Amino acid sequence: MFDNSALELFILGVILGVLILILIKCFGVIKLLYLNFKWLQKFKQSTQGADDPKKKEALITIINYCQSLNSKWVLDESDLHFSNNTSQLIKKIAHAYHPNSKTPLEEARIRCVLNAFMGLRNHLFALTTFKGIRAITQFRIRHILILSRARKAMKSWQQWKIFIFLNDHGLYPLFRWLFFIIRCLDLTFWAMKMATYILQDIVLKIFLVRWYLVIGELAIQVYSDKVENPEIQIESILDNLDAIPEPENQSKNNLPKKIKKISEASRNEILYHTWSVEWIKVKEIYINLINSIAREHHPNSEQPIYEVKLSGLLASGLHLSEQIATIQTYPFVNKILDLRVSHALMTRDASDFLTNNQVLSWVRKHKLGHIFKYSLLLFKIIQKKHPALLFRDFAFTLAGEGCKRWLYLYLHDKIAVETNTLYKIPKNASPKTD
Repeated sequence: MFDNSALELFILGVILGVLILILIKCFGVIKLLYLNFKWLQKFKQSTQGADDPKKKEALITIINYCQSLNSKWVLDESDLHFSNNTSQLIKKIAHAYHPNSKTPLEEARIRCVLNAFMGLRNHLFALTTFKGIRAITQFRIRHILILSRARKAMKSWQQWKIFIFLNDHGLYPLFRWLFFIIRCLDLTFWAMKMATYILQDIVLKIFLVRWYLVIGELAIQVYSDKVENPEIQIESILDNLDAIPEPENQSKNNLPKKIKKISEASRNEILYHTWSVEWIKVKEIYINLINSIAREHHPNSEQPIYEVKLSGLLASGLHLSEQIATIQTYPFVNKILDLRVSHALMTRDASDFLTNNQVLSWVRKHKLGHIFKYSLLLFKIIQKKHPALLFRDFAFTLAGEGCKRWLYLYLHDKIAVETNTLYKIPKNASPKTD
């Protein structure tokens, strides 16, 4: 006769074995969840004893972002807009520390910004060392989008005409049990059908909380800095113009032919822009570049931007943040590291008077590298004959515009390479197999 106790022991052993397997495979994510909890508690405690109202406001902003994510069973589609959400978080923290500034984002020292990118690189690298992280992040963000839209469709039952009719006539309580059964059956169906997607949603949520904790802390470090702008002579900056490398696309040889064509067309929008290139315009160019490359690799996808894997995002974030941080190693950057972004851009309004200037028409005919070199030459020649402050502003504006475009092009080329790596499909794989 079969012993029930042996069966119970066998079942218990199987359950225990499965739990141990899950613990081993998900150890890195479980560890990350615990560290997120500790970090969030640390922020909450800091708000209680914070003497600085600015820091308290910044900490509360970070806490609200994280708690909003933690309170959701399933992420909304808006939660997948990583770039916009991150930008909004940084803006709120910058405004907390610089409430009277018209452009609070620019109230950051260049050195602090570059150091923050190195700090971000270190945080991302630490994540990649957690056991099992690489394996459990091998899914596309598209899966989370599918789950989010499925949940939205489930919630739409409240818009059924029969529900609205019963609710308007006060009959809904009589049929509450029926709707409850329908919802339970529907929920059970989707839970079984999308069990894997639900697990991936949880993993992404844990990583997003970590992301906002890291970004929030780094933003506080950047914008809480109180070091005054040093006095830097315009001549000392212009003297290093020859050290600025030509803005040639060094990475184009690493790109496939079609991607190279997309990259060059996008790059030229920055390189040959009529005059001053503002960040809003450049950000739009970057977004279009990413969308175009994603579309090239995933032409049949409804939203190719979501065909990226979480593991790929981690790797690209690590590489890109490191490459941005290394900008401070360029000799011509050394003299402006301690300037605030707002100070470095203070002469941008001076470009208004150049609209009808004869020099501008000459500048437009030359490539960017020539603008770097000739601005110093022009400055020195005119300084001897017409040492007017207006032309000093003009020379510095040329230099500032040249440095700005070099930076935008540098970032553009790095983004193009990383985006191509993110979205390209291995030869032995299909876009819809994972």
